[in-house]
Amino acid sequence: MKSVLAALLLLSIPAALQAEPLPPLSLEAPATPLFDGVRYEKRVRGGDEPMVAHIVTLNLTRAGLHFEVTPGDRSKGMEHVALTASEYQRRSGAQIVINASYFLPFAGGSKGADDYYPKSGDPVNVSGAALSHGQRVSPVETDLDIRVNSIVCFKAAQVLIREGQVCPAGQTDAVAAGPRLLSDRHVQSFLAFDNNYAMTRAPRTAIGVSADGHTAWLVVVDGRQKGYSEGATLTELTDLFVALGAADAINLDGGGSSTLVREGANHKPDVLNRPIHTGIPGRERPVANHIAVYALPLK
Repeated sequence: MKSVLAALLLLSIPAALQAEPLPPLSLEAPATPLFDGVRYEKRVRGGDEPMVAHIVTLNLTRAGLHFEVTPGDRSKGMEHVALTASEYQRRSGAQIVINASYFLPFAGGSKGADDYYPKSGDPVNVSGAALSHGQRVSPVETDLDIRVNSIVCFKAAQVLIREGQVCPAGQTDAVAAGPRLLSDRHVQSFLAFDNNYAMTRAPRTAIGVSADGHTAWLVVVDGRQKGYSEGATLTELTDLFVALGAADAINLDGGGSSTLVREGANHKPDVLNRPIHTGIPGRERPVANHIAVYALPLK
């Protein structure tokens, strides 16, 4: 199903330049249970503009399932000390970990080189508000990144996505990010954002939730890997959440930060997607903070 935004954008493009609709994503294999209340699936699109999307579906009614945002660490003078998603999974013992906030300072580095920033252990600040375990890690910041226009808030297994950077009272963990993709099933406009960012296919990370609050989806799209996965535009990412049944969804940091990790055998991190950092497929980028899901079996 095409989003309303996609239709509006097409109206502004001459008919001779409008591309044929791309084929839909198809399920590569039946969804796999990872943990109690946690399922994983991979959807793919072949052809000249391939896409690979990794989807974790969370049953928020499952007792004991809960979210956590990386706690602050000011030991080196900033809000966080950078870690890859795998390093954070190993440290936290969470069952699922994805990257979260935009962050600064940042340097992408040269292809295959080590001249990037941050490396694991380097100090960084997140862009916009962040909460962890009821403690404010980063304040409301509206002048750092135009993309940060919404916030995802957590309390145990509750997921709320709201405009701005302030959560309702009682929420314990939160990440301000964006842009917002869906609001009460309404597709949001990306016209305020640079077309190179919004309409270029790239790796993406996002989270969505159903209208009844019973289901959440973590989505990581691989990208910048010719012949495997080009990535997704914001419109394509929104369309995926619509197809999943989400009512609300928010885009998180993407590009080389996009990573999905599960707890694997012997409690070791298992990277489910194919991240790309400094142009190297499979190389993880250290990031400021993460969204973690805990779903241990109930005793």
